[in-house]
Amino acid sequence: VQADTTTKEIAATKETVKQEPRKEVSIIYIYNFHVTNRCPSCIAIEKATTKTLNTKFKNEVQAGRIIQKIINVDDNANSKIAEKYQAFGSGLFITRIYKGTETTTDMTGDGFKFARNKEDIFIEKLSTTINQYLN
Repeated sequence: VQADTTTKEIAATKETVKQEPRKEVSIIYIYNFHVTNRCPSCIAIEKATTKTLNTKFKNEVQAGRIIQKIINVDDNANSKIAEKYQAFGSGLFITRIYKGTETTTDMTGDGFKFARNKEDIFIEKLSTTINQYLN
């Protein structure tokens, strides 16, 4: 009889604990692709991207909402992800995953155009894209 009482108490406890619905949030991946022998612009893109994440999105990075991946396309272990993004050299892609759907912005052009000599413009463009993807 004791076992039945315990089982009923556990069942009652399970019924009274209600799960709050979790708000689904987007996850943003920052993919920095590069080759083994890196040019100054490629290095500048990575540095400016990392600086942006560390200064403007520190909380989101710490919470796991923004994830930076630095990927050497010459490493065979990275062939699938490089192929997915058609990255056979340097590249910067911002991918948002929200409710199972991926949306990607290719920022490679802006990276090469601004990261090395006009870092503030690059940081602003990157920040704007990331902010649009946060929900």
